[in-house]
Amino acid sequence: MSGACASGAVVRVSPYVFALSIGPAETMYTPAQAKAKHPTSGEVMISGKMVGGMAGMDMGSGSQRHLEVHICTTGGKVVAGAHPSITVNGVMVPVAVMEGVREGAADLHYGNNVDLKAGQKVKVVVKLNGKTAVFDTSVAKSSM
Repeated sequence: MSGACASGAVVRVSPYVFALSIGPAETMYTPAQAKAKHPTSGEVMISGKMVGGMAGMDMGSGSQRHLEVHICTTGGKVVAGAHPSITVNGVMVPVAVMEGVREGAADLHYGNNVDLKAGQKVKVVVKLNGKTAVFDTSVAKSSM
């Protein structure tokens, strides 16, 4: 598997491949803000709401991380229009649909900025159309 579903922690639950990444908090932009500001990094929110602040503002909190789940078919095609549920340690994450400002549709993913501490052990559960992917992982200590 290559592309969006090849990086991070990967779980295969046919007919899907789920790839989880947790990294530094991302600045989030609405499509209109991205068009007006021409940012070189961050995320464009296709739908949903950002957690923990206003869109287009840098998330400076030391506990904010960007959780993203790429969903592909087992054949490698990015799944658009999905409505997954995502929980972290049993807490529901408000799911935004995003893509990197420089990557476009090839980087379509689901998630949000969430409060997680460096080194924290987390259980991320992603559910889509009766399929469940479970990720038991730790937040990187150098994710900021």
